[in-house]
Amino acid sequence: MRKKILAMILAGGEGTRLAPLTTQRAKPAVPFGGKYRIIDFVLSNFVNSGIDSIFVLTQFRSQSLTEHIVNGWNISNPFGKSQFIIPVPAQMQTADKRWYCGTADAIYQNLHLIDEVNPQLVAIFGGDHIYRMDVSQMVKFHEKKEALVSIAAIPVPIEEASEFGVIQVDEEWRITGFQEKPENPTPMPSDPTKALVSMGNYIFDKDKLSELLNSDNDCELSSHDFGKDILPPLVETGRLFAYNFHMNRIPGSENDAPYWRDVGTLKAYFEANMDLRQAWPQLDLYNDKWPIYNYHYSLPPAKFVHNDAVSDEGLPRIGKAVNSIVCDGCIVSGSTVNDSVLFNSVHIHSYSTIQNSIILNDVKIGSHCRIKNTIIDKHVTLPPNTIIGYNREEDEKRFHTCDLDPEQGTWLTVIEKHTTVK
Repeated sequence: MRKKILAMILAGGEGTRLAPLTTQRAKPAVPFGGKYRIIDFVLSNFVNSGIDSIFVLTQFRSQSLTEHIVNGWNISNPFGKSQFIIPVPAQMQTADKRWYCGTADAIYQNLHLIDEVNPQLVAIFGGDHIYRMDVSQMVKFHEKKEALVSIAAIPVPIEEASEFGVIQVDEEWRITGFQEKPENPTPMPSDPTKALVSMGNYIFDKDKLSELLNSDNDCELSSHDFGKDILPPLVETGRLFAYNFHMNRIPGSENDAPYWRDVGTLKAYFEANMDLRQAWPQLDLYNDKWPIYNYHYSLPPAKFVHNDAVSDEGLPRIGKAVNSIVCDGCIVSGSTVNDSVLFNSVHIHSYSTIQNSIILNDVKIGSHCRIKNTIIDKHVTLPPNTIIGYNREEDEKRFHTCDLDPEQGTWLTVIEKHTTVK
């Protein structure tokens, strides 16, 4: 009989490096890929893996995320309590009435929820990465190794490893060393250009988890973080294991390389979205054997409007999109969209050009606009003749900018949600 599993998703991070996209929302609520939110990927992984008892722990700027879960993921079973996806806000459950002060503390403050469900295993996953994963395969690994804790792990370039928990393993994938965000990461013996790092996804035996968290809460010197305080001391038990994410296989994509992205910076977020418009993207959203579920809006299909008219400058009024993703409710009226991602209900008026950009929901772009290398957040209206992405000094006066490719002198411009552009 399969063990009873409870999922706890840590979705309370601020995501400061993604500002201004996280100025008004938590990082897991940031839209991605035309019609999804970042959190849709981990939720879909659990549901597709047959794990449908899920708490989503929120804290910072959680309104948008909570509404998305309630409206788009309400699968509560009226005939029982075993099937649910429930957002859980921080509620100051401790005697000193504190907010979550670490990943371990977030779970500690909700041990009463775990006790009520009384699972045998608890899967604690982050809510802010883009990937596909069959969690049941990691569960089988955990059971086969008789592990106390299993950590999903993936190789990353050595120069990036300082942002993660770095792991060393033996031939059985038993963890022999664990350092949280070290300045000088230990490279993999088989490839000195890479380090094996934690993906922030853990499976615990429930009783051991409760024991560890209660002990950690009593330690005044602890920062109450899994990577810093909970996991490193478990190395000496010999029952802390790393699960090789590259061994995970998804139905319908057995021959594809495993995909995992930390879209924690604007550049990483931009590049991950841009990859989706390729003919053969690294992340295949069209695999119907492992769907990514999301909040479905009742919107009309996308429409492209064109006729024989030309502008005073001799520009043809042709609505077209090339190498782009265009979602429901969009109207491209006599304009050209190249190498871009248009979320739901984007309206682009005549004689405008959109190039290498991400346009989020309900953005209105006036006529004769030129937009390049830009992310426009929701509910923004650009007046006619707006030019963005062609003069960095002018962009910096009005919007947020960051380097895209310093060698080529390109930059990324980001327009915050609800911005009034003049």
